[in-house]
Amino acid sequence: MTKPVEFAVVVPSYNNASWACKNLASIAEQTYPHFHLYYIDDASTDNTRELAELFLQQPGLKERHTLICNAERQGSLANFYRVIHQIEPHKVIVCVDGDDWLAHPKVLERVALEYSESCVWLTYGSYESEPPGLQHVKPISADVYRDVSFRSYDWVTDHLKTFYAKLFQLIEKEDLLFQGHFFPMAGDVAFMLPMLEMAAKGHIRMIPETLYIYNICNPLNDWAINRDAQTFLELVIREKERYTSLQTLFPE
Repeated sequence: MTKPVEFAVVVPSYNNASWACKNLASIAEQTYPHFHLYYIDDASTDNTRELAELFLQQPGLKERHTLICNAERQGSLANFYRVIHQIEPHKVIVCVDGDDWLAHPKVLERVALEYSESCVWLTYGSYESEPPGLQHVKPISADVYRDVSFRSYDWVTDHLKTFYAKLFQLIEKEDLLFQGHFFPMAGDVAFMLPMLEMAAKGHIRMIPETLYIYNICNPLNDWAINRDAQTFLELVIREKERYTSLQTLFPE
């Protein structure tokens, strides 16, 4: 009997009291049973932590969550790094920002179908915005895979981002740092590009259906705070050395 895909849903959250319950409800209602939620309150100054603590006691999440409460703010990328390095390598990470939510109850079922093929190590997908008006659906062109030229290609590997924990764990920590600290912005670019390069030999899948709702109302979005800084840091990341594509992720 084939072992079911096991998901680790990782949610870094900071000052998301307005959306925390909707975010958590979209995870609690998932019909796929094989997942564990890691919710990180990143030293919020509103009542995000209190709302999360209450919601996590509800059916669907009570027995399958880990709540992490930071005493000082760490930033999204630092939170991803610390949590994912504690997760078993064979589990599939599902990245959900604390102010966003999954599009419907069968999201994890749909992603599990992709990982039922042993060659898949990473998926990216399509999202719609809230409020409506923005939609992202764009595959990577074949020549980018052939040349492993992700660093010079448009950023398309967006929500919903999933990948094996081991793939993330193979990233050198120094490639996630800027001036000795984890990138404060563009963190998803910093960790996705190395993984795309390592998985380029047929181990990446785009899921065309909308699986994720991206909340563009939050004034704390990086692009809303400082678009110029985000653009600069993305350029710094793109100029880093390319990773070697791997033939296998889990040697027998």
